[in-house]
Amino acid sequence: KRFEGIKEKWNQSTKPNVFDALFGGTGYRTIGYYKTDSDTPAQALRNMTARVAEISEMRPDSHVLDLGCGHGIPVLDIAVNIGCSVVGIDLADEHIVLAKNAADLYKKEKSTDCDSALIPLL
Repeated sequence: KRFEGIKEKWNQSTKPNVFDALFGGTGYRTIGYYKTDSDTPAQALRNMTARVAEISEMRPDSHVLDLGCGHGIPVLDIAVNIGCSVVGIDLADEHIVLAKNAADLYKKEKSTDCDSALIPLL
């Protein structure tokens, strides 16, 4: 009950917006890491996720927890690219739906059986 007001406001803020168009529907809300002049904002954000995984020394036996996973794309990228298990947790119901859909898509398109769990916070 304590978080219901916060959860309701967050659910209202998960409607598609300009960030989704700008960052290719990745769910990212950050600047990114541009490795080349030709990197798109979406690619720069994926580069940033890969760099964080590298700096964190994530390995296939790592377990990653993403609090506030949003659309789930960053943590799913880590699961696919590193091969580790991931758990995404989010307050917004719509984010969990989007993240579960993204996980299903990753499993089909990337021919992976990434070990992922996407869980609503409440």
